[in-house]
Amino acid sequence: MLQRKQAILWRELDGEAVLLSPVAGCSYSLNQVGTFIWKLLDGQHTPGDIATALCEVYEVEYEQAAQDLEHILAALQSNNLLQEYP
Repeated sequence: MLQRKQAILWRELDGEAVLLSPVAGCSYSLNQVGTFIWKLLDGQHTPGDIATALCEVYEVEYEQAAQDLEHILAALQSNNLLQEYP
């Protein structure tokens, strides 16, 4: 299971999140969907749980939600914003 790194600082403003990686010295912006996903990356939700939640909130098909989630998770991982949770 993936979760957001504890070292990442973040704030939500008007439904969108701004992330700051102190180690990398970089900031990242997430739209509303990305912010929704980010908030669920707490080590308590599986990717399947998050995809299901996306379906319920944004009224999309599960396959589309899972595909979009995969892309967002890949982007977050490539920017070293996530960690594996046992």
